[in-house]
Amino acid sequence: MKDNNKTAKLMTIGVAVVLILVVCGISVIVHAIHKRDAEDSGSKLQSDIIDYANSGQEQNIVTQDIVKTPEKEETGKEETGKEETGKEETEKQEPANQEKPQSSAEGTKNEDPAVVVEKEKTQAAGSIIEEVKKEENQQTTAKWQKEAGENLAMVEIDLPRQMSEMKGYWEAGNMLAVEDLAYLPRYRAASEKLSGTTKYYYFGDTDGQNRPNGMGLAMYTDNQYYYGEWKDGVRSGNGMWIKFYVYDKNAKAKDSRFLQHSYSGTWSNDLPNGDGAEHYDFIDENLEEDVGYNRNFIGSFKNGLYNGEIYITNYYKDGNSKEWSGTAVNGVWKNLGEKDKEGKYPVIVDLTNPDNYQWVKASENKNNGVNGLISAAK
Repeated sequence: MKDNNKTAKLMTIGVAVVLILVVCGISVIVHAIHKRDAEDSGSKLQSDIIDYANSGQEQNIVTQDIVKTPEKEETGKEETGKEETGKEETEKQEPANQEKPQSSAEGTKNEDPAVVVEKEKTQAAGSIIEEVKKEENQQTTAKWQKEAGENLAMVEIDLPRQMSEMKGYWEAGNMLAVEDLAYLPRYRAASEKLSGTTKYYYFGDTDGQNRPNGMGLAMYTDNQYYYGEWKDGVRSGNGMWIKFYVYDKNAKAKDSRFLQHSYSGTWSNDLPNGDGAEHYDFIDENLEEDVGYNRNFIGSFKNGLYNGEIYITNYYKDGNSKEWSGTAVNGVWKNLGEKDKEGKYPVIVDLTNPDNYQWVKASENKNNGVNGLISAAK
């Protein structure tokens, strides 16, 4: 009996020990699980914090880039503004009408012929067109005829605006608009202020010495213009020169045949040099019947003169034309045969009829080229 009680006690103690061990084991396991979860949560939280920080850093970088870009642009605008302001503050020069200009290039070395026009904000093209139409409607004569009693000295001009608007049309290749502007009184009045000089108003790119350099527009006296490339203050590169003719209303037809005279091509030393084309436009109503007027001269030029083989077309009042050819050296046509009874030599041949020529006297066979072009280099 005693043994049975002893055994029962031992079993009870053993079960209690086992239960204690089981409880302890469970506690250990639960603690380990909680610890691991805590570590995982901590790691996850740390990872989330790192990701958030990285995300915030990336966002800060993007934000800085966005902020800095406008700052750079603003800086550029400020620099541009300063540059333009510097040009605007350049003192205007007025053409010297009192002294007779020197025609040689050497005579103008010490005097810059360019009168650089200050820049101002370009007016909208639409309003310019409206003003041109308004001024055209006020005219009662053809655009190449002066108004009766016209006094250009009384016409108000605005050089920056006028040069800016014409340059804009020229850049756009709208020569009809350029022509319309050139015949308006305010443009002719500006051109007339340069009368008696080889000076010109200039609007465009300049170098550090404020000389024309790059692309730009020049206005000369006698309703002459040039738009194109410049280098070191002279026309150099590709460009177009044009003269717009204007006549009194009572001018005779024979004295008012030309509407425009132009040259397009290469330039150097302020004169046509290299390949180019000279062109004339005529006032058809003032041309004689059955008379051919030389209209295009296409070929090579040297210091403004024909130099080499020149292809020529002429123009008749009825719209017909002929093709011709001649060879010149420094503006002198090469003789193609013997002189006639009047002392004229054949110098230009009809390409469709080799027996048909244009004739010229030896005394007149010189300086053939782009006549009337204003240049200090002539």
